[in-house]
Amino acid sequence: MKEITWTSDLSVGIELIDEQHKMLIKHLNDLSQSLKSGQGPAKIATTLNFMIDYTNFHFTAEVKHMAENGYPELENHKKMHEEFKTTLANMEEDLEEEGATQLLADSIDTLLVKWLFEHIRTIDVTFGRFLKEKGVEILQED
Repeated sequence: MKEITWTSDLSVGIELIDEQHKMLIKHLNDLSQSLKSGQGPAKIATTLNFMIDYTNFHFTAEVKHMAENGYPELENHKKMHEEFKTTLANMEEDLEEEGATQLLADSIDTLLVKWLFEHIRTIDVTFGRFLKEKGVEILQED
């Protein structure tokens, strides 16, 4: 898997969300690099655990702002987040059972990367547009 770089089409136009997305991409790159370089399962597990924790943190922040601003697609968005969290949990289970395999690396590439990019470019950008139309700016978490 090649390194993922932040591009303008990933920007939702809301500072807090963009910064959190950049952090997710950074750690996804770290996880990919750990797998590619054959680092020990402990390093890979640590990075995957961070991804799980940070994803939960990010999704909680997004849902909070959706609820506070009356976002009409909140429930659908929450379902998508749950699917992603299930995918991460399955990868964690695969790592524990089988170690850092090529199949896990491929799963990260196909499932995580593609899901995250598609989700940001379509679903999250729509949410960002909704907030901007309401005149809402979210600069930092309170």
